Amino acid sequence: MKKIIGKTTLAALSLLPTFALAYTAPSVTIKDPESTDIKVILNDVIGWILLLVGGIAVLFLVWGGIQYVVSAGNKDKAETAKKTITYAVVGLIIIVLAEVIVNLVTGLPSSVGITK
Repeated sequence: MKKIIGKTTLAALSLLPTFALAYTAPSVTIKDPESTDIKVILNDVIGWILLLVGGIAVLFLVWGGIQYVVSAGNKDKAETAKKTITYAVVGLIIIVLAEVIVNLVTGLPSSVGITK
């Protein structure tokens, strides 16, 4: 049983770099501090924060899965693992919705014709 858990854990952890490379992180490049729009800087900072929090949520999802597999029929441990997985999925949904809301709010002024 320990060999199966060890191999499964190793296989799951070996896939993490693939998921990390699948996301294109926002780039923060400030060419001229005088001409950089605050909206661009805030978008980049919020993008990095959401990327960090999303990574943490994915790690909790993986941890909950490992807990569930290792519970080996213990109902208390299985319930704890299910709660961890549920909270991680809810967190990921909130993170995705936060990204959508930020994009809507930052794009709203330009879509209704408001400019500088």
